[in-house]
Amino acid sequence: MNDSLKAVIFFMFNNQNSNDSLVFSLPIMGTGYNLSRNFKLTEAQSKCGCDLIIVHPSTIVLAQTLRDKLGRIKINSWYRSVEHNEKIGGVENSKHTLGMALDVVPLQASLEDVLNIANTLAIGGIGIYESFIHLDVYGENRRWSQI
Repeated sequence: MNDSLKAVIFFMFNNQNSNDSLVFSLPIMGTGYNLSRNFKLTEAQSKCGCDLIIVHPSTIVLAQTLRDKLGRIKINSWYRSVEHNEKIGGVENSKHTLGMALDVVPLQASLEDVLNIANTLAIGGIGIYESFIHLDVYGENRRWSQI
């Protein structure tokens, strides 16, 4: 990673405010709308199927950075509506409900590879689970494992 990209990532991941999250309307933007060159808006959509999708710009950069470094990845959960978060037993005040978190499953690499790259970035939360890695850009240095 070159120095200018490191500087951009450091700035983005260390200057977080949920008020900077973007709100997209799926009916207006359409299912083909790209958040980045490899991620469509529908990949960030809450599993409840709601039409409004909240995405923090730093998560777009994070997802694309991981994709560039690891190859194909699947985002199991990006934005979650509060209702869906409650339904699945997500933690109260989850960063997913602010569009500030990703649950990542690498398709061409290992969970350890995701973890190694995440640890080089100045992101907030890194949670290790059996089948995915949770990453959030809230700006706090939090680490946990559910294995």
